[in-house]
Amino acid sequence: FLAGFIPIVGILFAGAVATLVTLGAKGPIYALIFIGILIVEQQLENHVLQPLIVGRVLHFHPLAIILVLAVGGILAGIAGAVVAVPITAILYRAIPELFKNDPIPLPAAPAPKPPAQTVPPEKEN
Repeated sequence: FLAGFIPIVGILFAGAVATLVTLGAKGPIYALIFIGILIVEQQLENHVLQPLIVGRVLHFHPLAIILVLAVGGILAGIAGAVVAVPITAILYRAIPELFKNDPIPLPAAPAPKPPAQTVPPEKEN
């Protein structure tokens, strides 16, 4: 489970361990079926689901997510692919907000107090 959070290498390690368990428990036919299912699932997750989900959260186009992951992976390997989307999100969303020149609203002036009304004391007879 934890190996699934490490891009590329983690799933290969976890898949290899799961395939060895399947091979020992059920035999080579079931191990090959498991490898096929694992490959199809990973391809769908990496190339369809991940760009769609991350793209909706960050308001990026899925193709932009794929390109950012590819560039990060080419420039810095696995570590680059891990941090590529968060860095792009910061550059694309946060930095323009920091440099926005919105006027700071001033606090409203307190309303003037009405003059105090004094009630004359009653006269005793």
